[in-house]
Amino acid sequence: MRWGLLAAALVASPVAAGVVYSAAAATGLAGFDPRGFSTDRLSRVLGEPAVWESLAWTVRTASLATLLASALAVLVAMTFRRGRGVDRLARTLAVLPLPVPHLVAATTAVLLLAQSGLLSRLGFAAGWLAGPADMPPLVYDRGGLGLVLTLTWKELPFLALVATTLLATRGAALEETARGLGAGPWDTFRLVTWPLLWRGLLPSIVAVFAFAAGSYEAAAMLAPSDPLALPLLTLERYTDPDLARRGDAFVLVLVGLMLTGAAVGLHEWVRYRTTELPG
Repeated sequence: MRWGLLAAALVASPVAAGVVYSAAAATGLAGFDPRGFSTDRLSRVLGEPAVWESLAWTVRTASLATLLASALAVLVAMTFRRGRGVDRLARTLAVLPLPVPHLVAATTAVLLLAQSGLLSRLGFAAGWLAGPADMPPLVYDRGGLGLVLTLTWKELPFLALVATTLLATRGAALEETARGLGAGPWDTFRLVTWPLLWRGLLPSIVAVFAFAAGSYEAAAMLAPSDPLALPLLTLERYTDPDLARRGDAFVLVLVGLMLTGAAVGLHEWVRYRTTELPG
């Protein structure tokens, strides 16, 4: 037990050091312009509407991408769970993008989704589009649809791998037991398969949301300039020519940390509520 705690502390120590330094820099104790402890920077940055617009936009796009990837992962796991050749091929294709770097995925998305990209050219060749202007804007669009689609495609393989593994290692035996006790197909899915999937996937879903919310590469190539995604706004403040404003980036780092911490806290609350014994 002690060795496990020591290993966990060693793994967490770089993150803890970053959090401590960010808190110190956000309050004027460290960073580019240390002037002694003060909460003025925190109040100023958190009082900017642009910061909350950035946070809301980031939460929305990360949530949409996570929900889409999770739904597709469950669909893949449920549809192609048998041992036939077509099922194995479908599972392989679903997890194939797993090793693709996010920068490569974002670059590919730009080449495909831009108004002068491959999809636009194919639409023009097929007679569906009269020109590039008829292609719906999916790159740098305010709604972030291109970013959502890219993050969904990139995170789907990870979630699909987890979902198919859950069904392969635990689902079959539990479902067979339920059917042996007289449960029909719908009851088996409702009482066994679905709880197994969502409870097993929930930690991975939280990890995907946190990664999507903090992803810089895809946001830099696909997200709009108004509002800025939270990672882009953080880098913009960190590289500001005014050294006094660079400390704002550390406040934004803490905002991102609180966002992911809230996601982890929600996961723990849901896990506690679903495993709590009655009475």
